[in-house]
Amino acid sequence: MKLYSTQWLIALAASVGASAQPPQAPGNRRPPPVPPLIAVLDSDRDRVISAAEIEAAAEALAKLDKNGDGQITLEEIHPPRDGKPKGDKPGKPPGPPPGDRPVPPLIKALDADGDGTISASELAGAPESLKSLDKDGDGQLSPEEVRPQGLPPGRGGPPPHDGPPDDGAGVE
Repeated sequence: MKLYSTQWLIALAASVGASAQPPQAPGNRRPPPVPPLIAVLDSDRDRVISAAEIEAAAEALAKLDKNGDGQITLEEIHPPRDGKPKGDKPGKPPGPPPGDRPVPPLIKALDADGDGTISASELAGAPESLKSLDKDGDGQLSPEEVRPQGLPPGRGGPPPHDGPPDDGAGVE
């Protein structure tokens, strides 16, 4: 009986010890990556696309044109990870995820004809297209103005930056 009680106490102590671990604080989580369009437009990383950054939009966006053809495709905005085509992960079907997702406001504004490619003429008109997103007329774009509709704050806009600005490399 004593052996049985000892084993029971050890099992109970082990389960209490395992459940007594403190939960991860929300501040310890890594923020989501900055969307590439916002990363390239918000050059000072202050979470606001200023009037000067809007005026420089065509030149900034040209950095996303990886193949130099004068236009930006969705593949250039969201390149596959590790050189693997999208949908190449085990257990996931190829192609886009199921369901219709709304087009983010930045892409909608820049891709005027809605063909999925930001053409050379759309790049040239980027400053005017971006100004159409300025709902409060202050000459700059806040995170709320570029956040897709229906998403809560903190989802779809640029996350806060605690560290020094990065060069945009590896941004997804």
